[in-house]
Amino acid sequence: MKVRWDAVVDRAAVAAGETQPPPRRAAEPDAGGIEVHVRLFGALASTSAERSFRLALPAAATIADVVALLGDRLGDGFLAQVLNENGAKRRHCRLFVGGYPIEDLQAALCATPDPSEIDIILLIAPEGG
Repeated sequence: MKVRWDAVVDRAAVAAGETQPPPRRAAEPDAGGIEVHVRLFGALASTSAERSFRLALPAAATIADVVALLGDRLGDGFLAQVLNENGAKRRHCRLFVGGYPIEDLQAALCATPDPSEIDIILLIAPEGG
């Protein structure tokens, strides 16, 4: 796993630009969609018997699409922990794509030969949330 755990608890490192964005790889010419591998950590891991999911999304998918699909699968309880009443990501929920923190839910996913790795972590108070 390539999660930068220091970015989970050290927001200053992210704000200072000490982390790099996920590498962009060109999509396959015939790619009709994107496959992602999502792992749930922290308090979110208790929202489902499964902690790991493989999802197929359209080629123009965003992080918000991944969250919405997980919400359809896991229910409103999951969404309430990840999104606030305005549909924005909660501050204590961290998203990583390819090991790098992502704050913008509208960030586009890129098709890659291997599934994109997306880690979603809900930090409760003892974990730094």
